[in-house]
Amino acid sequence: MSLPFLKKSHTHAARLLHQAGLTASQIPQAIQVARDTVETWVNREVAKGHAAEALQVLKGQVQGKGPKLLLEQLRELLLVRLMIHLGLKSVLASSIAALLLPFILKRVLDSLASNPNVSGWWANLNVKQHLPSTLEIKSKIEAVTNAMKGKSQQKDILAT
Repeated sequence: MSLPFLKKSHTHAARLLHQAGLTASQIPQAIQVARDTVETWVNREVAKGHAAEALQVLKGQVQGKGPKLLLEQLRELLLVRLMIHLGLKSVLASSIAALLLPFILKRVLDSLASNPNVSGWWANLNVKQHLPSTLEIKSKIEAVTNAMKGKSQQKDILAT
């Protein structure tokens, strides 16, 4: 995206926020609350082990059941925080959240992508998707162990 397009889209978003009912002083506050909320949410979901789903939400890929649920939780969290921090009514906070969330998700995704540790993790995530899960590995180990026990029991029976 070119820089002039970003400036136009941000100007347009600020105009929409103002038309929705925010004052000029509330617009930066709403943006900061939204950004803090998204960053906190991402950290919490990564700590819970939902990093792949959180990444899908940041990318806007919410077709699956898990990412849809996470996006809905994020919207509700943002809605509550806007109501608390800015003193907005739920209808206004809902429209503000709907306007801000795509911009903030894009901004957070861009900032994460520029971090070398996160970009390395993303590369490993693609590799990990092709590897077997821990449950599959455990079941294979159990199958081999049971097969070995079965063979040793047959040898014991033949020896006696």
